[in-house]
Amino acid sequence: MANKPRSRYELAHRVQESTVYPVKAPNGSTIVLYGHETGVGILWRGGRALKKCVPQPKQPAKPPKPNGTSNDTIMIIDSDDDEPAKAAAQPPPKAEFEHEEEELDPDQPYASLVQHLSLSLRTQVRHIAVPQIPPASALRPGDTTPPIFSKSIVFAVACADSTVRIITLPLTPPPHAAKDRPLSAASQFGEEIVKIQGHQSVPRGITMTWTARDEPSLANEPEDDMDVDADEDAGATPNNRRRKQSSRPRSQPPGDDGFDLLVASHSAELGGLLRLFRFELSETAVKVSHPLTPYKIISLRKPASRVTFNTAQYPKRRHSQLLITDSMGTARIYDPFAAPSRKRRMSGGSNDPGAFVATFRSSFEGVKNLVLTPPVLASRKAIIDAAWASDGRHIIALLADGEWGVWDVDRSGPSPPPDPSTFSLRGYVGTSEKENNSNSASSPKRGSRNSLAPMTPNTRRRKEEALFQGSTSTSAVVTRGGISVASLLSGSGAPSEDSVIIWYGSEIYRIADLAKFWARTASATGAGSLPGPGLQIQDVALCGEAITSVSQFDTTTQASRMAVARDTLISLEHRLIITASTSQPLGRDLNAMFTREQVEEETANRTDQALLTHGELDLGGMDRMLESMEGSGTSAAASRNLTMGGPRKVLFASSAA
Repeated sequence: MANKPRSRYELAHRVQESTVYPVKAPNGSTIVLYGHETGVGILWRGGRALKKCVPQPKQPAKPPKPNGTSNDTIMIIDSDDDEPAKAAAQPPPKAEFEHEEEELDPDQPYASLVQHLSLSLRTQVRHIAVPQIPPASALRPGDTTPPIFSKSIVFAVACADSTVRIITLPLTPPPHAAKDRPLSAASQFGEEIVKIQGHQSVPRGITMTWTARDEPSLANEPEDDMDVDADEDAGATPNNRRRKQSSRPRSQPPGDDGFDLLVASHSAELGGLLRLFRFELSETAVKVSHPLTPYKIISLRKPASRVTFNTAQYPKRRHSQLLITDSMGTARIYDPFAAPSRKRRMSGGSNDPGAFVATFRSSFEGVKNLVLTPPVLASRKAIIDAAWASDGRHIIALLADGEWGVWDVDRSGPSPPPDPSTFSLRGYVGTSEKENNSNSASSPKRGSRNSLAPMTPNTRRRKEEALFQGSTSTSAVVTRGGISVASLLSGSGAPSEDSVIIWYGSEIYRIADLAKFWARTASATGAGSLPGPGLQIQDVALCGEAITSVSQFDTTTQASRMAVARDTLISLEHRLIITASTSQPLGRDLNAMFTREQVEEETANRTDQALLTHGELDLGGMDRMLESMEGSGTSAAASRNLTMGGPRKVLFASSAA
């Protein structure tokens, strides 16, 4: 396992949440966004640094005139202008960068901060959302992605004043001179802000994605026996719908009419409310038409704990699906573009698109007394966080008691369960062994090494309580936690490689490759729980502060093949921690370095052989050749060649005796 040195950035504000923007700046910098008490912070890390501004030399003072006056004032006798001329608007200062990127020390691979801005919104930013932006490749040309993403940072925030704001900012870091004076009274650094007054209470989360302007396109109607709104059916999955509903016909290239931005936010008002907004995307801005009205308003049964768009990209059909989880252990998938079923239309329901297409449920909590507790009082474990994986075909969920699992949405995993609404892969995080999890019939048994531990009064009392009273539930106190999934897309169409980080309380766990971990677990005879093979526990000094969020930086295919872990962004209450891997120096190609060293070694060997042939090889050259033969196992013929030296014999002092 590679060492993970860490760099800390102390901040003056309390950090609510942070994330890594999916697109790099033109100078090669990685962009980090974080929400704080008065607005949003933007960091440009690494890449080509800004050129240092050279102060302009001061102009020498004009010498006084011979007549003793230095007044150069020109008096205007007459003027036809009734109003004074307005000063021309000053263009924004242009940033200039160095020609080469910073070379990092392999022992301390800490990229420098190119620029750090604090965008004031005069309110606390609780949550940040960024769109999924795929890199251009042979399978996905650049014209199939909104062009605004190549020029601007586009993100959304949920604020403490119950507003949602969509912010666009230039992708290039501004020069240091732009921080001294704002660009204008309405814009500090060239940003544009769309303010949405949509909620009556503080939003509990926000998510965003993009789609084509012609969505939802014409689709075949569902069959009579399929009810896409039957969210009570826990076995309903999008795979069932695809068997009966063909793909959408397309008569024109994807995105030919332009692209739109989808933003969804949720709050606890009215028992749970989800608002979905839709805005037109131009090449340079987010277009807004007043009055601002939601594209859809969905009433929820319970306040949502997590809402997130599918990570699949347009034109894949599932790109607009929303994952909605709650504290009652239910996860549902809502498709705003799903065609209404014929059953709903015949019953007088709405003909507008949009329906719940799948439902999943967590396992039940352990009860204190299995005999005296009625089955109707059994409750499911609360869902702390959930995230899409495998290009939107699987869902990873973290429960309140530390259990985690994977729902196989389209049943494409290696071990689909008989009940599609249950976990296909499951485990536990957390250092403490919970008695209720090991004794619960609905939870997998943990592999424990303490079965033969010596009996003490404390352990005897706990075992007697578990034996006669049943295990107590500990899910009442929900521990903070979250899931971060970073996917490495293949340019050849192969399945994506998902790096998963699960943080629970003050502990951080990593799964380097979810597909390989899942395949190993399915093929093993006994299913083990975390930590297990393929999972790494990250040892990070938190300085006594609580984790607010965890994100992952981008990586390369070569680094993934060499099993180099992704750099990680960990936001604490008043600081940001970035862990970097030292197994491969950043910005350097190990294969190229190895090849260069091998070529240099072969060149030196040929030179030494030529000097030996001519009888001009010194003692240093002979030492190098002996070391080379010892390392490569050279034959005795080469050793004789070294001793004889071709036509001329080289004698050692020991041979003359």
